Amino acid sequence: MPVLGIISCHPPIIIPEIGGNETEKVQKTIDALKLAASEVEKFNPEVTLIMSPHAVALNGEKVPVQVTDRYTGDFGDFGAPQVTMRYDCSTEDAYALKGCGASAIRYGLMDHGSMVPLYYLHPGSPLVIMGYAFSLSTKGYITFGSCTRQLFENRRVLFIASGDLSHRLLPDAPAGYHPDAKRFDLKLVEAVKDWSLDKHLLLEDFRDLAGECGYWSIATLFGFMGPKAKSDVLSYEGPFGVGYAVTVVKESGE
Repeated sequence: MPVLGIISCHPPIIIPEIGGNETEKVQKTIDALKLAASEVEKFNPEVTLIMSPHAVALNGEKVPVQVTDRYTGDFGDFGAPQVTMRYDCSTEDAYALKGCGASAIRYGLMDHGSMVPLYYLHPGSPLVIMGYAFSLSTKGYITFGSCTRQLFENRRVLFIASGDLSHRLLPDAPAGYHPDAKRFDLKLVEAVKDWSLDKHLLLEDFRDLAGECGYWSIATLFGFMGPKAKSDVLSYEGPFGVGYAVTVVKESGE
């Protein structure tokens, strides 16, 4: 069965109820997410998997999977409690991921890393939200993604890799400035554009200096989609000192 991948940044400022007039500065990102949403609508997934750096995390090597009857969340932490979200959890699929080495955690609150992409993509299917395992190697995330693909081989699955790129692009960036941060972002965007796992892995030693948060979720998507997938980088920008990228990844031949 076909699968679809989306790489999505997750800055709350792109939500109109939060960003207000500042959203004009990230219009490229918003337009790209709307275009990605049209791909999601056409794809019509049975289930949506989303990996977020800000979901429940574990210090071990088992990827945490949030399990609940229904995921709920709002943007109250960002001044917009009226913007709420509810999604059914695909509990059977969440527990099935234990077969790929995941750890099921009973937790239903949604984080902004999940909610921001979903605000625009609205897949209309049950979700499974996954977080980071901080002791798992990058190659471990790739293996987890590949195993997940095999687990869902007879399903129409959307995989959203949520994450921002460098947080150090400008002198007033949230994590401070680093002169090589922009280069990291451009190399990562190039790796995604070429759908080259080798190029992605070359950036492993530069992650800390960049202050990124999307490297592992993208690595997992590489494993999930496989080496023959085709990617379309819809946008990249960093007007506030953080790199925002949006990409659609499809199986070869689609």
